[in-house]
Amino acid sequence: MFSLRLVATQLLGSFALAQVLGLAVGGLFASRELGIVENPSDPSNALYFFGGILLVTVLMLLVLKYYKGKLLFIAMETVLIFVTSDLFLSLFLPGIYAAGIAFALVALRHVYPKARQALILSASVIVGALLGSSLDFLPVLLFVVLLSSYDFVAVFMTKHMITLAKALDNQKNNFTVAFRHKKDVVELGTGDFVVPIVLCVSASQAFGIAPALFAALGATAGLASLLFFMEKKKGYYPGLPPVVFGALLALGLFLGAKAVLGA
Repeated sequence: MFSLRLVATQLLGSFALAQVLGLAVGGLFASRELGIVENPSDPSNALYFFGGILLVTVLMLLVLKYYKGKLLFIAMETVLIFVTSDLFLSLFLPGIYAAGIAFALVALRHVYPKARQALILSASVIVGALLGSSLDFLPVLLFVVLLSSYDFVAVFMTKHMITLAKALDNQKNNFTVAFRHKKDVVELGTGDFVVPIVLCVSASQAFGIAPALFAALGATAGLASLLFFMEKKKGYYPGLPPVVFGALLALGLFLGAKAVLGA
């Protein structure tokens, strides 16, 4: 029991840290106006990104059905680390230096495998910060609600997300953040880190840093409730519903209290 709680606490701490770092990086991206969409307020952006995720999921399922190697997934992970690192470092350094350090980080991932998890976590923070700073709150709200609903359906109803998770786990390059101690392991998909960061960063742009931090606290509480439940009953569970619900509930409570007190 102690071992399981230890890894759960480590995961929870990493999640909370990722939310705070995401807010900081998102603020940097917003100040440099590094948006990736033409119209941040257009709700169709949510449908566009959601559709993209569905397409990637289908492609991943097809690839994993017929491809049993590991090179493709190592390459995908390598590209993710390089691109996100280069993007972030370019905020502070000339392009060639940023690319050089990003390449060194990729090399570190292969030379020192234990660095992989920190690099994947950093990549998740950067992706979430970029998306959150690129979209207004309404499209983000629609996006996270759609994803949370899909996550629930994909795990409990169609169960294809469980199939995907098991197949990726066999690759040992499964785009997850995992903590292990003895025989106990707790892991969370990178998407479960990225999505609440998107929500919190967008909320910071719309309502200010204090409500966004409160939303991050709510997301962390949502994850804590999931981990507590998983301690009682192990298995595969969707991470986004409790995380997103916790973030939105906390954000709503903060804004509601602010409106009442300010009235």
